[in-house]
Parts: sequence; structure tokens; C-alpha cells
Amino acid sequence: MKSRSLLPLCLVLAVPAVAQTVNLKQELRTKEASASKDPDALFQVAKWANEKGLVADAKRLYQAVLKLKPDHQDANLAVGNSLVEGKWLAPKEAEAARKKALAAEYSAKGFVEVSGVWVEKDKVDDAKRGVFHHEGERVTKEEKLALMSGKVRHPETGEIIDATHLEKAKNKYFPIGSEGRWVDEKEADTYHSDVGRPWLIRSKHCTVMSTLPLAKVLAFKEHVDRGYEMVQPLLGFAEVTPPNRPVILVAASRSEFQEFGKEIGDETSSHGAFLADAGRLMPIPMQGEVRVAVCDNDKDWGTRFARHAAGIAYVSGIAADHGADLPLWFVHGFGSFAARFENDSDAGWFGKQHEAKGGVRNLKGFFSSFAINMEMESKTIDYNIFQAGLLLAYATKGGDAKVTETMQAVTASFADSKKSGVDKAIGKLQAALIDAEPKIVAYLKQLIAKAPS
Repeated sequence: MKSRSLLPLCLVLAVPAVAQTVNLKQELRTKEASASKDPDALFQVAKWANEKGLVADAKRLYQAVLKLKPDHQDANLAVGNSLVEGKWLAPKEAEAARKKALAAEYSAKGFVEVSGVWVEKDKVDDAKRGVFHHEGERVTKEEKLALMSGKVRHPETGEIIDATHLEKAKNKYFPIGSEGRWVDEKEADTYHSDVGRPWLIRSKHCTVMSTLPLAKVLAFKEHVDRGYEMVQPLLGFAEVTPPNRPVILVAASRSEFQEFGKEIGDETSSHGAFLADAGRLMPIPMQGEVRVAVCDNDKDWGTRFARHAAGIAYVSGIAADHGADLPLWFVHGFGSFAARFENDSDAGWFGKQHEAKGGVRNLKGFFSSFAINMEMESKTIDYNIFQAGLLLAYATKGGDAKVTETMQAVTASFADSKKSGVDKAIGKLQAALIDAEPKIVAYLKQLIAKAPS
């Protein structure tokens, strides 16, 4: 019944619109006849038609202008044509001409085209892996194309902006919203306090996301980079490719962290830093879909959680680059190493707590049952987290040649084309660590001896 009652009303409302269109058409015919074959006058009629909503007529008149005067600049621009080497070309033809000219220019320089980007011959293998280089920086394909087109990075956030806005950016103004309005830091902080539009801050190695004020995000950025750099030696200083660049989501509060755990986490979100569920990738501008690491902004543990997040994001990125699946203890071992093994004194302090919880024992059972979940007591989670880091610390700098050799084999396995190679290498590492259990007990005591009194 409602649809029947609305129909007459729609017809009544449409009458004035139809009458107005008829009047405009009549006026258009008069203007068009008056312009006759004067291209400039006819262009003004086309412009008027476009402003009045007579789009089809405007397009027809623009083309009429071009028949009279093919090089009419305004008419060419109106229909989307571009001037290429002194000749006006339609959009597709212009794009083809530009590509041809670009190909000739870069081919002459010895460059090779990879995925639509021209790169130096010695950078081809990198480009095929999604690694592009720009002024000493490793970037994604999308970033490379943007930077090559003349865009620049915001000096505070690292986001890519139009070069015409660089002066505003240097004066600590920031673009917000889809319209790209520029505002001061205070207003930008308010805008980015919404969980749906957090700050995205590029650090040296990672990207930090947060609804925290910019000043706090920048402070976390330093700890995130520190965490990344701490765990790099564990895998021979391997770099994550730009598409899998670590993204660290820093929760602004405990409640926000818990919400992230519910929305994108799994059982491991019971710890203060976790990887998003493998099925919940997050789209990151200029990068693609990424498995982010999330950390709690705790007043006492926040910076350690940030380093832990960087550690697990780093090894997760390396694994993603090579299509490898890693055991959970190995992943969180990287986080633990970044958060609790910054120096021997720090490691020793945590080592004391570990020994009080039972110390190193039953490594075979540890590897087979390692878990982090809500059913576990916090002290058990802490035990598992620290011991995972302790095992990697021992494997890399414990002085045990046999175990270190197996750890080096793990690093080498990531370069193996066979995905099973990583699994086998980590299996051998675990076996070597189980055999070395008494030595690891002694190593823990050495660390405890260096703990602050």
C-alpha cells in the first residue's frame, strides 16, 4: 500500500524537474545557434551546459569545439585529453605514449621493467620479491611509484604527501579525512583518537598504529625500532620485505587492548603483546594487507610490550616472506628476547623470577605443549614467555657451538626454496636444546649472577 501512495507523489515532484530541463534545453539551443562556428563561444556554451547538469550536451559540444579547433586547450582538458610532445591525445593514447617514451628513456639507461616499475639491473631480483629502492630506502611498489611521481614523506609521520604540502608538514600540520584537510597537531590528535582512524607513523623499520596522541606514538616508535634491531641478529640481520613490513598496533588503554583481543586476536592475546589472528589481516595504505602485532599500553610494561610486539612482528614478517609456518614458542621467543634480554642485567632480573617459578626443566615437554591462553595462570604465561627467549639467547650467544650451529641452520633454511626446510631446521634446533638442557640451566645461573642486587 505504501508503494502505491508514494508513486503519485513522485510523479508530482518530477514535474517541475522535467519542466526545468525542457527550459534549459531550449536555452541551450538558442546559445548554441548564437555561437555558430566560433570555437571559443561554443566552448562557453559547453561549459554552461555542464554547469547546468546537461552533461551529455556538454560532451557533444566540447567535441564540436575540437572539430573546429583541434588544439583548443580548454576543450581538450575538459574531455580529459593530455598534451604529449606537442600533440593532444585521448587518455588511453596519452598513457600509451608516456609509457613508450618512459620505456625508451629507461631502456637506454639499462633499466629493466618489473611489475610496471623501471629498476636498475642489479635491483631486479629485489623487485621480483616486492622490494623496491628509493634514495636509500626499501619501499613497496606503490610507494616507489608515488615517490617517483614527485611525492614526498611527511617529516613527522612518514606518510606520503604531495610535495606542494611539504612546507605545511614541516610546520607540524597534518592531513586528515578523505578530503585531505590540514590541521595542527592538537586537532589531528582528536581526529586520530577514533579507533577507526588511528595515527599511522612510519619508523625506521616498522609502522606504528595508535589512537594515542602523536607525542606518545613517537615515543613508542623508538621502542618498536629497538625491539626490531634487537632480534635481527637472531636471523643473521635479515630484513623483512616492504610488503610484510611489521605493523605494531599500540592500544591506548587496557580496555582498548582487550577489545582488539576480542576482535582480531586469538588465545595468545592473554599476553600483553600478540599477533592478530592469521585470518584477520589489516589493510595498510601503500603496503597491502598485513598481520599486525598488538601491544598493551601499560604504564609499567608498555615499552616492553612494544618491543615484544616488534619481535614477533619481525619473525612473522620473515616467515610470511618465505611462506613458512613457525612454532609458537619460536615466535614468542623473538618477542621475549626483544623485551627481556636487552642486556645481561635485565635478563638476570627476569631470570631470578624464572628460577623461582621452577627454572629450566623438561624442555621436551616445553616444546610439545607450549601455549599462551586465557585458561593459564599469569605466572605460567610469564614462565613460557621468558623460557622461549632464554632458549634463543642461549642458541645465539650461550657459547655452545653445536646449538649455535643449529640456530645458524635455521637462518639458512629461510633461503631454501623448500618450505619444509624451516620445519626441519627448527626441529633440529629443538633437539639440540633438549640435549643441552643442563648447560642451559648453568647459563641461566650465569645471567642471574649479573642481575641487580
